Amino acid sequence: MAVTLHVPYQVLLGARITWDHTADQLDGSWRRLAKASTRGLSAAVAAAVDAFRDPWIDEIKASAETAQDHSDQIVLLRHELVVEDEAHAERIRSLLPWAQHAAEISS
Repeated sequence: MAVTLHVPYQVLLGARITWDHTADQLDGSWRRLAKASTRGLSAAVAAAVDAFRDPWIDEIKASAETAQDHSDQIVLLRHELVVEDEAHAERIRSLLPWAQHAAEISS
């Protein structure tokens, strides 16, 4: 059964661009954080910085991957132009700007 998500193409494109941009920003953020040097800091301060930095690197990296996955999902939808099931349509709708969260989904 085919399902149609009633959202203008430009909204899908805008959402994909936003998620892609977010993924790029987060990717750059974790890479910059990973390069942060503790040179010149005392051992205690350097250890505290590392204890703070390492979990945040992992969290930001995971967020970047999630944002990229959201962008990829919209690209997949754009290429297929038909959403295969209602659950997938609802998932894509949840990634769109808030104003589109009530977009009609029909079979």
